[in-house]
Amino acid sequence: MERRREYVRFLLTFLFLGFLMKIASEFIHELGHASFVLMFGGRVLGMSISVEWPFTLSYTRWVLQNPSNIQIALISVAGILFDVLTSISGQTLLRTRKKIQPFPAIALFWLSFWSYLSSVVYLVMGAFCPFGDILDLICAVPVPRFWIGALGAVLLTVNTYSLSMILKGIFSSVLRLKRASEMVSYFWALLHMFFVSITIVKYGLPMPPAVTATVLALIFVWSYFTARWLLVTVSRLKGTEVKSELSVSTRQRSRELVVDDEAKRRNLKLGYAALFSATLISLILTGYMINQYVVTYSLVMKTDIEIDVTRFDLDQEEPTLNLSVRLVNPNRNDLMLRKIEFDVHLNQKFMEHQVLGQIPIVQPESEVSFYHVLSLPVDRMFTIDQALEEGRWEWRITGSGYVETLFGDTLLRFTTVSTRPPNVE
Repeated sequence: MERRREYVRFLLTFLFLGFLMKIASEFIHELGHASFVLMFGGRVLGMSISVEWPFTLSYTRWVLQNPSNIQIALISVAGILFDVLTSISGQTLLRTRKKIQPFPAIALFWLSFWSYLSSVVYLVMGAFCPFGDILDLICAVPVPRFWIGALGAVLLTVNTYSLSMILKGIFSSVLRLKRASEMVSYFWALLHMFFVSITIVKYGLPMPPAVTATVLALIFVWSYFTARWLLVTVSRLKGTEVKSELSVSTRQRSRELVVDDEAKRRNLKLGYAALFSATLISLILTGYMINQYVVTYSLVMKTDIEIDVTRFDLDQEEPTLNLSVRLVNPNRNDLMLRKIEFDVHLNQKFMEHQVLGQIPIVQPESEVSFYHVLSLPVDRMFTIDQALEEGRWEWRITGSGYVETLFGDTLLRFTTVSTRPPNVE
């Protein structure tokens, strides 16, 4: 019972410090921007540190008279630079000093982890789809995306292994070594699941629930085994003793099979060949799935759908809305929406549900616009009468575009808000 209480205390401390250190890492990132602004003679107008990340983001507002492109680039990349320096410093301290108390060790691990994650996401994702600081950097100075992505990949590989070894040492203070090594793999798998779940909470399900649940299960399994075998492979190359349950079983069986009998040795070689083939096939399938995941993620996150009210008429038997539909496709493939389904609200009250079935194809990196006339139901006139009395006309259109992907019907969610009073002649 006392052992279980110790586990619970450790888990609560681990999670609580993870939350606090996320806020601290956000401050360090924004401090990087502010420091370079002040160094160039500018003024920091304000700094907002998000405690609701990733639902809200931190930012720094600053002003600098006639900044050069180099200055803008350095200010943009300063947050990433501070993140990298913080992560490397924290990891170095944890790897070189063995007698750090558990509480500060956990805090320093989380600070190093969040700083590493922020810089790696900016660099790796920014190489494929520039955003935030990387977008500002590229707009100011034409830095090749390849080198940005290459730097991010190096930091991802080196820091992931280093942080895994640090985390294994922290877990070893309350768990046996073998269990601690397994918990590291669970940490990476659950963390991946956490970010996927947060994305779903923020943007909604991009596909049917059954398909989403299957994809989440596959993501968890692949995340766990990828982290597990990465630790085992790198540890073997370094000659350390980090082994997995599977590797222990394999070694024991290998010692039994390595005998003088030629037939058993042949079977062992065939087993290794089958294992290598299965690993190779799994690697190819994983690469294919990751590619499809990235393509679908880019489609969901980058595609823009807007339905705006351009005219509202009351001088007919039924009130009519003239809607402007705008589709923006920044991706490299044609965008073919099967349908667009949306709801119209006036002053937060439901008015009408519509489905558009014939959607024009949007060419890569282009946009199309078309118009749609919508008749509002007469039985909703009391909402319009109330809006006339209040003089408030807030139209809110929410819905989804449906597009076929590898994962089935994928939803491209959108929301547009406009204020359009009626045209009365």
